[in-house]
Amino acid sequence: MTILVRVLLWLAWIAGVSWFWHAGELGTGTSLALGALSLMVFAWPGSIARRRSTELRYIDVSKEPAGLHH
Repeated sequence: MTILVRVLLWLAWIAGVSWFWHAGELGTGTSLALGALSLMVFAWPGSIARRRSTELRYIDVSKEPAGLHH
């Protein structure tokens, strides 16, 4: 997920919880707990493709090109 999608998802979550709290459907404690739970969207791991592209890769630099062997 891109950061923009995460922020928009978080704002939608907070807006929904706020609306339910304002309407009297949720108590203060529940609303605060759901607000804290919404921060998990930022802890959600990135996509697998992005993780694969940033991991370290071993490169063997000690080999000579095939045409230079004597």
